[in-house]
Amino acid sequence: MKKFATMITVASLALPLAFAAPLAVSAATTPVTTAAKTKGTTYNIAKNGAKSFKAKSYHIKKNIPLYKGLIYANGGKVTFTQKGKLTKAVTYKVTRSIKVYKTNSKKTKTFLYVKGYGYVLASQITKGIYMPAD
Repeated sequence: MKKFATMITVASLALPLAFAAPLAVSAATTPVTTAAKTKGTTYNIAKNGAKSFKAKSYHIKKNIPLYKGLIYANGGKVTFTQKGKLTKAVTYKVTRSIKVYKTNSKKTKTFLYVKGYGYVLASQITKGIYMPAD
């Protein structure tokens, strides 16, 4: 009789949770799927195009786009999605570079990884430390 009472108690406590959990999960996934629909630009990685090196100093002269990079494990491809702008005029540390090209083009672009922020186009960032004007 004691086992039966325990089973009834467990069922009465678990039953409301069984109905509430799927509703909470479906409500939580809706905003995530809408944010995941943002598409980026996919590039092929050039031969010997991905390099890591000791941190080097770079700075910006104007606001530049900041990208999130998703590197494919098997394909030798990378997808860059814009995630904001780099706006502070300070010295940034760059630790990686990646040389990429489009499938139907021979022009290459180089993206640099700004430590703690994301990827930027190499042509838009200046090498050297930031020196404020007097």
